[in-house]
Amino acid sequence: MRTLGIIDIGSNSIKLLVVKINNDKTYEGVYNKKFQTRLTDYMSEDKDELSVVGIKNFFGIISTFKVICTQFNCDEVIAVGTESLRKLKNTNQLITDIEASLNINIKVLSPDEECYYGYLSSIPSNLDNYLHLDVGGGSVEIALIKDKVLVKCISIPMGALSITYQFNLTDKTTNKEKDVRSYIIQQLDNVSWLSKCKNLPIIVIGGSVKTIGRIHKMEYNTDKNIHGYELYNKSIENLLNEINKMTVEEILSSTGVSKTRGDILLGALLIINTILNYLESSSLYISKYTIRDGILAEYINNLK
Repeated sequence: MRTLGIIDIGSNSIKLLVVKINNDKTYEGVYNKKFQTRLTDYMSEDKDELSVVGIKNFFGIISTFKVICTQFNCDEVIAVGTESLRKLKNTNQLITDIEASLNINIKVLSPDEECYYGYLSSIPSNLDNYLHLDVGGGSVEIALIKDKVLVKCISIPMGALSITYQFNLTDKTTNKEKDVRSYIIQQLDNVSWLSKCKNLPIIVIGGSVKTIGRIHKMEYNTDKNIHGYELYNKSIENLLNEINKMTVEEILSSTGVSKTRGDILLGALLIINTILNYLESSSLYISKYTIRDGILAEYINNLK
């Protein structure tokens, strides 16, 4: 038996998964923890670097996860970073300092690697050809799957958090919807192979889409499992139109979501709805899995 810790450093949160893996390659998740810490909130104003306070918070979280992994006697700890670390100018120094003080090596995933682990996390048994979307805080990954094999992928830096900040979507004094949609469509137009992907089934991962799914479940009082939940584009559009009229405080009180999800909910809805419109897709299927599950799948496959 082996115990593995997986740390996922995203734009909106930093998460830990601890898994016990049996000799027959079956496994059991024994611990999950998430800190809703936005690294982008600690960027210095004059340059794309993590501030002193941001570095302190970052070290504190990774140090806490290190202690937890030690308590679970983890044989190995895999730590990865995504878009938030890709764009920081002082990432290399952060990684060097953390490895020296905590003996944890953080790998910054390339856009293609992030796309691959997202795909690997959520291969459905009932679909051979489909699109896989990972709607994160800092970026959106889109993958084309044929015969269950990843054949094309792209990472676009237009996640729910980055879109919210870029267009200041929490400011309700002006309607930014037209500008946001135009920007997203411009990004999609740059991906030549997407024009051949219309009407394909779509699997979506990420915290924002699960939040949207839970709001929909609550509205319709259904106890269906969030994993595999089919969400129609019309329902997404209806929720978008409602949210677009609300302040962040009104969103939080009416939906019950956390502030770190509520203030980027409009951005997430605009991204997902615009992509579905672009692809002429009437619905999507939510997957509960994350890139941590993709990393775990690869780790288990490589065990001797």
